[in-house]
Amino acid sequence: MAENNQNMEMLERYNKSGSSPFESPIPGSSLTSDPQNPQGWETPPTFTTEAEALKSIFMNLTSEENHGQLLNSLRDGESIEMIVQVLLYKGFQEGEWSPDLMLMLIEPTIYIVMWLGEQAGIDSTLSGDGDNWDEEEEMMADMGKDSKRMKPTKANMPASLLTQMNEFSGEAE
Repeated sequence: MAENNQNMEMLERYNKSGSSPFESPIPGSSLTSDPQNPQGWETPPTFTTEAEALKSIFMNLTSEENHGQLLNSLRDGESIEMIVQVLLYKGFQEGEWSPDLMLMLIEPTIYIVMWLGEQAGIDSTLSGDGDNWDEEEEMMADMGKDSKRMKPTKANMPASLLTQMNEFSGEAE
């Protein structure tokens, strides 16, 4: 029963985002579709480098129409991972990037969404999905690494993205 409620909740989230997991193509459908009108994922991707794709994602998230929607989703308690998952999968469906590039974009896009939430004063959440974060922090401390690696800092952000973020928030470099 609890699993059914969880599935319905996930379906509602997909419906809010304008994407549905049930509207995906049937395996092999690309072999019978019209080659003159290919689907987005059947064409060469718009972006082939991580830097180009991140710039597009940042510009898209900070556009007037999308920025408010993003902040409202974060205020409503949507997890950052869900927002990023929907955003990146939709970009893949539209042919903006390949599946490989989509996987490379997950972490930097999480940083961008976290940063935008922080700029608006929103305490956004990362869902653990059953992970034991306390054990992970202990393990990272034992390894001598910084357990706060998900915090966006100037040291772990690409310079080009940092410039865009500074321009958006009105900070000087």
